[in-house]
Amino acid sequence: MKTRIISGAVGCALIVLTLAFNKAFPICVNILIALATLMCTTELLNAKGLIKNLRVSVPCMLFTAITPMLVSSGYWHIPVYLFTLILFVVMLTNHEKFKFSDLAFIYTSVLIVTAGMSCIIAMCDRDRGHTGFNVTMCLVIPWAADAGAYFVGSFFGKRKLCPKISPKKTVEGAVGGIIFGVIGAIINAVIFQNFIFTGTESIHYINLFIVALIGAVISIIGDLSFSLIKRSCNVKDYGNVIPGHGGILDRCDSVIFTSSFILMFVQFLPIMTIS
Repeated sequence: MKTRIISGAVGCALIVLTLAFNKAFPICVNILIALATLMCTTELLNAKGLIKNLRVSVPCMLFTAITPMLVSSGYWHIPVYLFTLILFVVMLTNHEKFKFSDLAFIYTSVLIVTAGMSCIIAMCDRDRGHTGFNVTMCLVIPWAADAGAYFVGSFFGKRKLCPKISPKKTVEGAVGGIIFGVIGAIINAVIFQNFIFTGTESIHYINLFIVALIGAVISIIGDLSFSLIKRSCNVKDYGNVIPGHGGILDRCDSVIFTSSFILMFVQFLPIMTIS
């Protein structure tokens, strides 16, 4: 548990530094997201045993590295089209060597990972003057929910949530995760409202509560979804880059699902407005 906490603290410090530098160099967040997405894809390919197959892995990694960098420019659809075309060409020219199910799985999974992570950048593009708030909202809700589920489940967990998919997750942990996700979102908003915002911003706490509540539930769904993928690949973790946590994808699985929901939610019910 100590290793897990230290790794989490180091990761948070890296994000804070990135947000600080992003004011002077607005592309910093895009670069961080692109690197994280690339590592997630690498871990996914490795879990499926396709990392050494360059015909598959190279297009996947190029796609996930380039797409987040193009979200802000509006040209993200170009790598999506090219990736789709290239992967289908690979499938057509190597249909006797590769299983269609494997390539279909990789295509879908890589698209989901890239789209979910890119939604964080899309959130920033809604208001570049408040990148820190937009990024932290996409991260705090799922990570607070994950931390809450871990600690509550460790001490009070009795009833298994999905034993065949993730044996250690419990119903009590899930409830604790949802509560922590909501509390984390509110604390994050209060910090920005009182110490970072200039006074022209208004937080809509009812909308915040709704997005945090639903977002925390969705983060659990995301976590379980990628746990199911791990089971199908017969791996315990996607990697060991982060001590105590596993791989980058182990840490970002819930973020991928939650950030997409938050971006959709704020289109209709904004969390913050500027007067």
